[in-house]
Amino acid sequence: MVRRGGWLLAFVFLSLAIAGDVYAQPPIPTIPHSLEGRAACLACHEAGVGGAPVIPANHTGRTNEMCTTCHVAASEAPPQPPLIPHTLVGRSDCLFCHEKGVGGATVIPSDHAGRTSETCRNCHQPGAPIEAPPTPAGPPTPTPVPIPTPIVHPVRRGQNTCATCHRTLDEKQARIVDEWEKSIHAARNVSCADCHGGDPGAEGINESMAPAAGYIGVPDRVKVPGLCASCHADPVRMRQYDLPTDQFAKYQESIHGRALYENGDPNVATCVDCHGSHKVPEVNDPSADVYPINVPKLCARCHADEQLMAPYAIATNQYDLYRKSVHGIALLERQDLRAPSCATCHGTHGAAPPGFAEVANVCGSCHSATQDYYARGAHAQAGDAGPKCVTCHGRYDVTKPDESLFVGTEERHCGNCHPPDSPIGKEVAQIREAILEAAATLAKAEELVSQAASRGMIVAYEETKLSEARTGLISARAAQHQVALDVVTKLTEASVAASQEVMEAAEQKLRESVFRRQAMVVAVVAISITVGALYSIKRELDRRLEP
Repeated sequence: MVRRGGWLLAFVFLSLAIAGDVYAQPPIPTIPHSLEGRAACLACHEAGVGGAPVIPANHTGRTNEMCTTCHVAASEAPPQPPLIPHTLVGRSDCLFCHEKGVGGATVIPSDHAGRTSETCRNCHQPGAPIEAPPTPAGPPTPTPVPIPTPIVHPVRRGQNTCATCHRTLDEKQARIVDEWEKSIHAARNVSCADCHGGDPGAEGINESMAPAAGYIGVPDRVKVPGLCASCHADPVRMRQYDLPTDQFAKYQESIHGRALYENGDPNVATCVDCHGSHKVPEVNDPSADVYPINVPKLCARCHADEQLMAPYAIATNQYDLYRKSVHGIALLERQDLRAPSCATCHGTHGAAPPGFAEVANVCGSCHSATQDYYARGAHAQAGDAGPKCVTCHGRYDVTKPDESLFVGTEERHCGNCHPPDSPIGKEVAQIREAILEAAATLAKAEELVSQAASRGMIVAYEETKLSEARTGLISARAAQHQVALDVVTKLTEASVAASQEVMEAAEQKLRESVFRRQAMVVAVVAISITVGALYSIKRELDRRLEP
């Protein structure tokens, strides 16, 4: 009986201890903010974004819905995060402005470090647009991306009193109207009021150019890209023309765009500097400044201007170098549209000079095989310290490369870095000899095939094998950028073997052609003798048959 009482007493004490431990647990934390727009708990608490408490290990696998089962919003939540005072259309990259305070934008606080534009919108919700207050230095730089359009696009089509009036003002205004009428905008019913505002249907100047009609006149230069984007960044408008809508986003990240919006630099290029303002032809129109053949001269308008480029410490001889280069000759003289222009390497709307580390990738967009071999070689593996494409071939003055770069110690030549008597210098010499042998053998094979073809021989098989030999030589010249003798010799040996096979076949064809000519001479002689004999017999028969 005593033993049973002891067990019972122990059980009671154990139960009380467990209950006491349970009730000693800290209370479940309440949610210190509103759940409106912030119901994705894991977005912040899974990784501790911005100092948010990280979910404990025993909560692994729980979902956002499970969080609110235990955690409830506090009865008095602290003030809510500030609302976003502008539209998010075309302005969803929060960090672009708020990381550095571009245009007077609020700089993100230090405890928000590490957050992304996506996490910003977990807390901050779009609100009604407000006008940014001026700063002590004056009014803030206009925030980029004035989308939707800052003017009211007219709804009445077919009416354009702007053109009717301006055509009669003076020669300059008449020329502007004429340029617009020949533009792609006029062809697509984009009229004066779409960019300048106003009422294109009103007859009087006071009514058509009234502020109440949305008239803005000549757009401020800093607002021009956004004004163009009010149409060109609109997927609905551009879908029917199959045009991209990311040009403005790229422009904001470009050297030109950052200088315009961050520094307020009025000298940088905007849309109208390249595409024109009133005379806006299609980009595939050969008369357009942005047509590939015209692009180098277009860029040179600014970049060859010494006075304009002086504040930026930018060279102004790029165009002169380019037009004498292998690329410039191909594009400007031979008008080969496959050749690169300024925009091919630097970009168009996102124009920026490629960083030194990016050069191989930029060149590789055309020279893909060369890039693949380069990436496997010691030069690429040396990182920033290693030579890039421009080290040996130049930037704007790219000359046609040949095997002469393997010899000599002048700039751009292999010997400039690797002395000829060094181990690498000797390997380079062997690579050169292998390529020269393949090139010489191929040239001889091509000459023999040409001779055979000129003698009327069928050389279809030989021409096919010549293509194999050429491919091997081209591949070897690309493989030299890996600077690996075994890789190059494998390709040159295959090219030489194919060329030698062609040479043997072509020489056989030439021998056959000689035999055929000799046989033809014998046949002609035999036929001539036969004809002569027959003629003599005929004459004899004619003589005997005479009466």
